[in-house]
Amino acid sequence: MTMASSNTPIPVDDGFNKYESSLKRQKSTTSKVWDEMTKLECENKNELKAQCNHCKTIFSAKSSSGTSHLRRHLNSCLKKTTQPSPEGVPSIKNYKFNADECCKAISTFLVCGKHSFRTVEEPGFRYMMRIVSPNFKNISKHTAARDVLMYYAKERDRVKEELAKAPGLICLTSDNWNSEHTNDEYICITAHWVDKDWKLQKRIIRFRALFPPYDGLNIGDELVLCLSQWGIDKKIFSITLDNASYNDVMVSCLKNRFRANRAILCDGAFFQVRCCAHILNLIVKAGLELADDVVCKIRNGIRYIRKSGIRRKRFYDVADKSFHLNVTKKLRQDVCVRWNSTYLMLESSLYYKDVLDYWGQRDKDYQMFALSNEEWSTVAILCKFLKVFYDVTCVFSGSNYPTANLYFRGVWKVHKVLLNTVKGPHSFLTPMVKQMQEKFNKYWAEYSLILSCAAILDPHYKLNYVQYCFNTIYGIHALGFVETILSNLRLLFDEYVKKSKSTSSYLAGSSNVSDKIPVDFGLDEHNHSSADFGGYFDESDDYKRYLNESSTRSEKSQLDIYLEEPELELNSQIDVLDYWSKSSVQYNELSLLARDLLAIPISTVASKSAFSMGKKVITPLRSSLKPKTVQAVVCLDDWMRAKGFSAEIGCKKDDEDDDDDEDDDVSSVAF
Repeated sequence: MTMASSNTPIPVDDGFNKYESSLKRQKSTTSKVWDEMTKLECENKNELKAQCNHCKTIFSAKSSSGTSHLRRHLNSCLKKTTQPSPEGVPSIKNYKFNADECCKAISTFLVCGKHSFRTVEEPGFRYMMRIVSPNFKNISKHTAARDVLMYYAKERDRVKEELAKAPGLICLTSDNWNSEHTNDEYICITAHWVDKDWKLQKRIIRFRALFPPYDGLNIGDELVLCLSQWGIDKKIFSITLDNASYNDVMVSCLKNRFRANRAILCDGAFFQVRCCAHILNLIVKAGLELADDVVCKIRNGIRYIRKSGIRRKRFYDVADKSFHLNVTKKLRQDVCVRWNSTYLMLESSLYYKDVLDYWGQRDKDYQMFALSNEEWSTVAILCKFLKVFYDVTCVFSGSNYPTANLYFRGVWKVHKVLLNTVKGPHSFLTPMVKQMQEKFNKYWAEYSLILSCAAILDPHYKLNYVQYCFNTIYGIHALGFVETILSNLRLLFDEYVKKSKSTSSYLAGSSNVSDKIPVDFGLDEHNHSSADFGGYFDESDDYKRYLNESSTRSEKSQLDIYLEEPELELNSQIDVLDYWSKSSVQYNELSLLARDLLAIPISTVASKSAFSMGKKVITPLRSSLKPKTVQAVVCLDDWMRAKGFSAEIGCKKDDEDDDDDEDDDVSSVAF
């Protein structure tokens, strides 16, 4: 008995038991063929028949026969019809294979999943496609690459049309990235604008390898070429860049070109914007270096606890039962190169501070990571200091890319925190904060104009809030800064008024051209006959124009009327673009200015996010991809994220599985 019990196998869960049990359950489930088949009872109870609900054909339905023959019939039944499913997607009844739609789906799969083109030649992929549709004809990697490039060419024309129809000006972000696998330098250019429905839009329009030298002149030429190819070289309002030194040369080059074409407003006062997220990143890294020893101890201690499943379970049991903490909030492990994850790690360690101290008293191996009360105090102060930066960065890096009015409040809060910290009681922060202030003061001095003008056009803030913020920073000297900002905003508004009037005059002139022709002829004759009297001149029209200009000077502008209206509640929830959409009738020219100014991005997050995508496209196994193929994949992925997959995609039917070179039929795809 003892021997038998000792030889009894002990059930061990190797992590796959739940899948085995689910497989067993699946075997007992009813086949889906019975959704379209009806069981018929026969006189012989041991015999069972099945009737097709569509064509009424009767088949054997013995359990020993299975249901494969029934499924084959349903796949080929001619009586089946196409009916819409509840989700709106047509269910396939009378199925007909569409090679173009299949190419569309494969291209979407390759682009969105960053899969290698070689995937279409893998046995597993071909087996899957053969099961999905027996009519599918295998394609080569070259054909798949060609289809993606054709897809890009068609979608590029669609995006180009969107940019051409943009009612206002376009703002840009640009950044460079070096691929570690190919050592190529890539430039990413992203366009931002507000569309006719007053929705903020973003599209990557360039992700291309640069040719050396990688200096400001070369990059400026690349950017000018890109804008010219997209047909938006006369529609640019601003460009947002990081702190790289070559960007100053590039901006100077762009300004000179745009001035020559008269395509720049206020002589470029609003043209260049520095990436605020980059400035914040430099400031926070400096702060974390100050407490690097403490941060490393917390990082290694959390890694020690999380490394063992048993240890981790015991830790959360103690936190729950002994300290009554909500253990759904877990200890966070940071990624060293991402300071926001380090902040979240410090925040989670403070939450579990008592548990970590308890653990350090009982686990000898953990004691080397335990913090003293003084070190915990440093972490708490550092966490409080970094929270403002974290919250502001979350706003700046939002997936929906916030409008420019939101930036002023965040940047001002950072500025205020730096000022308060220098004057505060925590002396260990003072040297570090003074270094931060030097960088931040330079940024604030150069770009507070753009931030402030955008804030003034937010009905929550207007001029009063901007004055309040400057008063808290500059005290009695604030008035001079505010007057400078307001005068620049008036100059910018005047340019929009002039542009609006010239457009209206042009439209009025074109619509009445037929009426003017006979009048002009009559005046010509009259002038000819009156030549002996020194020419004919009717001053009535000129006098009316003089009266209109005089009354215009005395009347208040749209900007003045807007500023005199009371502000909305500071923390009220309102979509600022929706506000200006509804106010466009009352504030015609001012709403045009608001549309362009609020579209300015203050960070290059939109372009930097493309580099994460680029790392997935250019891998060690895909390092030989041509630059134009990389651009097609990155841009397509961005465009599909913006527009979804419902856009119609036209692909060439693949009748032959040949090794066509990916350059065939796509010579124009380089742009």
